[in-house]
Amino acid sequence: MTFDRRTFLRSGLALGLGCWAWGRSSRSMGHALASTTNQKWALLLAAGQGGGGISSDRQALAGCTTDKQLLEDVLQGHYGVKSANVAGLDPQEITLPALETLFENHLRQQVQKGDSVVVAFSGYGSYNPPASLATNPTWEQALSYLGLCLTGEGEKEEQILPLTTLVSWLQSLKTKQVYLLLDCGFNTVVEDFRGNLRARSAGRGGRLPPEANISNPLPKTNLGNVTLISATSPGQTAVEIQLGKQSAGLFTLALTQSLWENGSANVMPSLWDHSRNLLVPRLGTEQIPQWRSPNNSSDFFSPTAPGMAGEGIVTTLVGNNSLQGHIFAPIPLVQKRALLHSCYWAMPGIEQGDSIITGDNLDRPSNSLWQVQNIKGETVTLTAIAGALTAKSGIDQSGKAVTPEVLAKVDSQTLLGSTLREMYRAIPKNLALTVALAHDLERIERVDATSAFGAIATVEAVINAGEGSADCVFGKLETHRYSLFTEGGNPLQPLTKSESSGAVKTVVSALDACLNRLLALKWLTLLANGDTTQLGVALTLTQQTSGDNPLPRLVYQWRSTRFPHSPQDHSSGNGGNGIPNAPPTFLPTVATNQALQCQLENFGNEPLYGFLIGANNRGLNVAGILRPDLKLLQSKEQLTWPGPEDPLWMIGGDKAIAHWFLILSRFPLPSTAMALGQQITGNNSTNPPGLENYPPRVLVLKNILPVVLALVQDLASHSVTVAPVPEDMALLSTTDWLSLPIMYQVI
Repeated sequence: MTFDRRTFLRSGLALGLGCWAWGRSSRSMGHALASTTNQKWALLLAAGQGGGGISSDRQALAGCTTDKQLLEDVLQGHYGVKSANVAGLDPQEITLPALETLFENHLRQQVQKGDSVVVAFSGYGSYNPPASLATNPTWEQALSYLGLCLTGEGEKEEQILPLTTLVSWLQSLKTKQVYLLLDCGFNTVVEDFRGNLRARSAGRGGRLPPEANISNPLPKTNLGNVTLISATSPGQTAVEIQLGKQSAGLFTLALTQSLWENGSANVMPSLWDHSRNLLVPRLGTEQIPQWRSPNNSSDFFSPTAPGMAGEGIVTTLVGNNSLQGHIFAPIPLVQKRALLHSCYWAMPGIEQGDSIITGDNLDRPSNSLWQVQNIKGETVTLTAIAGALTAKSGIDQSGKAVTPEVLAKVDSQTLLGSTLREMYRAIPKNLALTVALAHDLERIERVDATSAFGAIATVEAVINAGEGSADCVFGKLETHRYSLFTEGGNPLQPLTKSESSGAVKTVVSALDACLNRLLALKWLTLLANGDTTQLGVALTLTQQTSGDNPLPRLVYQWRSTRFPHSPQDHSSGNGGNGIPNAPPTFLPTVATNQALQCQLENFGNEPLYGFLIGANNRGLNVAGILRPDLKLLQSKEQLTWPGPEDPLWMIGGDKAIAHWFLILSRFPLPSTAMALGQQITGNNSTNPPGLENYPPRVLVLKNILPVVLALVQDLASHSVTVAPVPEDMALLSTTDWLSLPIMYQVI
C-alpha cells in the first residue's frame, strides 16, 4: 500500500505519526528560537471571503488582509524572518488545493530540524459539535469538530479545512518549534453585533466529518508539539473592528502590539494585558483567547536584538529631517488624533563585533526624537525635533566604552529599521463620546435619539452602528424598552423597567450617569501607558485565602520595563514575599468573601502621588485612597495596602467584572484631591471637606467624571515643550505618569 503526498496530508496518519514522534524537550524554547544557525519561517493566510453555496449570504470580512500585513511587518521587522521565508495567501487566492501546494513547497520541502515555523490564519471558523459534546470542551475534545473556511474567488462551494488536518500537516514538519496563530471564531451560531464589530464565526458551516458518528467515534486527537495561540475558545466568538477605512482582528491588534513591545521571547503576559484591555470592555467574557503549548511555555520567537522593544519601526527615509514608519498601538481606538503630535525615540542598533549595541546602550543623539506629523492608514510621517544627527559617547552592554568609529555609524541610514519608542504622548484637553444607533431602531426613534444625545455635553457625535468607531450603542432591550450597550451587545447600565420604558428622549435623559462613567473610562484608557511609562513601579494584587493553612493567592502582577536601571526580579517561582506564582491568565478571577490586598514598590528616588479609581463588580464608581494629599509611595518604598490586620477590600456583591486603574504621578495632584473630596463627601463647593477623616479604603464616588477631568488637568499642568502641539493638546512625558488598567472577574 502506498500514499501520495495529498493522501498523507489529508489522512489521520500524519496526525498520529506527529504525536508519536514528538518528545518533550528539556531545552528552553526561547534558546532554540534564538539560534543563529536555524531559520524562521512564516505562512500567513488571510481568508474571510463571503461564503459559497449555502453560506452565500455571509458577508466578506474586511480585516483579514490587514491581519496578514501586521504579522508580516512584525515578524520581519522585529523577529528577523527573511522575506524569502514568508509566504501567504490572500482572500481571493485561498482554496484548499492552493493551500496544500503552498504548504508543501514553502514549508514541508524546506523546513529543517531546529527551524521555527509560524502559521497564521485570519478568517471565518466553523464549529460543528455533536449534541453529546460538553458545553465548554477542551481543545482535545473539540479539535475534530473545528474547521477553517476557505473560499477563494470564483469558488461556488464552501471549503472547510478541518483543524485536525492542518495540525497533522504541522506535525509532519521536520521541526518541533511550530506555532499556530488563529484569529477566527468557533461559535455554533453566527452573531450580529450591535456596533462596529463583525464576528468571525461561520456557525456550523460545513459538514461533520463522515467518520464522526456514534457508531464510529473519532480517535482522540491532540495538538502534540504545536503551540496554539487562538483568539478564542471552542464555542466562542472572535471579532474584527473597523479602523477608519480599514479593519483588523482585535486579537491580532493585541498580538502584534505585544510582539513589537516585547524585548524577550516571553510574550504571554503582555499578550494577555493587551487583549484583555481591547476585548473585555467590548465583549466581556464572550471572547477568551487561548494559549496551548506542549511544555506550558509562554515563549514565542526570540527578537533579533533582545531589548529592542518599542511601539513601531522606521520603514522609509524621506529626507534628512523626515521619515516614515508604522506605529502599532490601540490608542486610535480611543481617540482618532491620539498619535498625532506624539514624540518617539528612534532606537538604531549598531553592530560591534559579535554584539549589537541597541538604543538602550547609547546616549541619545540630539535628533533621535521624532514627532508624528501625519497619519495615513498604517503609515505615519515623523519629523526630527532637533537639528543634524550627532552621536555622543556611549557604552555597550558589557559597560565598555563605544569607540568613535562605531558611533560614526549612527547616521541617517542607521535609522532605517530602527525601533520607535514612545517618549511623549500628545493628549487632547477635551474629549467626548460617540454614540452609535443600533439597526433595530425605527426612523422616528433614530430622530428622537439623535436629538436627545445632541443635547448632552459628554456626547460629540451620533452615528449609525457600523459607520465608524463608537464608544457605545443605543438600542432596544425589547419593544419600547431601550438601553446603552457595548459594541459587543452587553448592557452598560442596568435600568429598571420604568427607566428603560417610554419615550426615547425620556430614557436617554436617565443615562447621564452611565455616559459620565464611559467618558471617564475613555480618558483613563487614553492615558494608559503600562508598557511605555518610565516610572519605576511594581504591583502585585493578591487575595487572602481561608482554611487551616491560608496563603495569599496571586491575582495579578505587573512591573514597569522601561524604568532606567530597573532592579532585576529574582523572585523566580513566586510572586514576591513568598506568594506562589501562577501562570498569567487572560482575565484573573477572585472569589467572594475574601479580601484583596495590593503590594506596591517604588524603585525611584522620588515620591509618587496616586490612587486607584474605577468601577467595581457592583457597578459602583469607586476610588482607593491611602493619604489625603494622595502621596502614595515614598522613594524606594515597598507598601502593602491595606495591611494584613485591616482587610478593608473584602470582595462581595455581583459576580461580574471590575475595571480599575492605578494612577501614579511624579507631581502632586491638588485638583484631583479636591475633586475626590467633593465626590466622596457630596460637597461640591470649591472648598470641600478634606479627606483627613476618611480611612485608607475604597470609597464610593457620586460621579467619577469630575475626578478624572481633574486628573487630566493636573497632568496637563506639567506638560512639556520639547515639541510644538496645538493649543487644545498637551504633551506628557512618559517619565511623569502611569495609568495602568487592572481587570478581574468576581466568581
